[in-house]
Amino acid sequence: MNQTFGKTDLTTSSIIYGCMGGAGAFGPQEEKDSIEALQEAFNVGINFFDTAELYGNGYSEQLLGRALGDKRSEIVISSKVGRANMAPDDLIAACERSLKNLGSDYFDLYMLHWPNWNVPFADSIGALKTLKEAGKIRWYGVSNFGNLDLDDALGLSDISVNQLPYHLFCRAIEFEVQPKCEAAGVPIMCYSSLMQGLLAGKYRSLQDFPVDRARTRMFDHRKWPDAVHGEDGAEETGQQLLDGLWTLVEETGLSMEELAIGWLKSRPAVGGVIVGTRNGAQSRGLKKLLDVSLDESILASLTDLSDPLKDELGSDIDMWGKGRTL
Repeated sequence: MNQTFGKTDLTTSSIIYGCMGGAGAFGPQEEKDSIEALQEAFNVGINFFDTAELYGNGYSEQLLGRALGDKRSEIVISSKVGRANMAPDDLIAACERSLKNLGSDYFDLYMLHWPNWNVPFADSIGALKTLKEAGKIRWYGVSNFGNLDLDDALGLSDISVNQLPYHLFCRAIEFEVQPKCEAAGVPIMCYSSLMQGLLAGKYRSLQDFPVDRARTRMFDHRKWPDAVHGEDGAEETGQQLLDGLWTLVEETGLSMEELAIGWLKSRPAVGGVIVGTRNGAQSRGLKKLLDVSLDESILASLTDLSDPLKDELGSDIDMWGKGRTL
């Protein structure tokens, strides 16, 4: 069932198709597989597609246009401008490039991808207002804006979205940012909803997780070369959560994906959950995630299981601990 996205006039599916992987973010990817994945996602009922200029340096936007350009009036498309292009003239030019990549004359949603403290937010948001007045974008918002940055943005304008990392292994936004979004009527788009595949039901142990994906603050930087955050992690608590999730899978008969996505869909202020796939067969499997709705008892169990990791990792919303958010 589709819903109205926050205070906008957009009618969107609860699952948002994430286009980053189709541009090769998770390894070599055949173009035909990426296009089929997009088309099959639409066929199962997903009408909301999220991309960014940084995904393959515009290639993701091009793929989306090739796959679903003829469905433009039936779908909602969001994109994001990179930190390097936050100055007004650069931002407007970046949006124009992205629209050309997409083959469309407008975005439904357009976001600042990460805060850039070297450019006043007033300037960047002013450029977004200019784009909206010109009909290039319908609504605008932010991504990865923490507590203080979100305050600043909300003080400058109505913000239609905040795209944030959120899943059972990363609940940092719940301390400050999620309540603020809820109070302001700003819907959250949850990214990394399956934690790079850890919540896809493939791994029994954190030690089996691919080394090039073990980068978040849960992983001990001394053991995992791609974890650049410098922290000791919370692997013991994370493994306890993973074990508990497998127990719930066995008790309920639901897949781990259904548990993870069903929990996110129930959370305050969540306006949509981003999930990506690698091919058409995987996209056809998204139908179960569109339909999933969990009983209150299961939701409570998931929250209880993940509370210890939430408390141990704390309120830093940057999963990778790179100091890019306030």
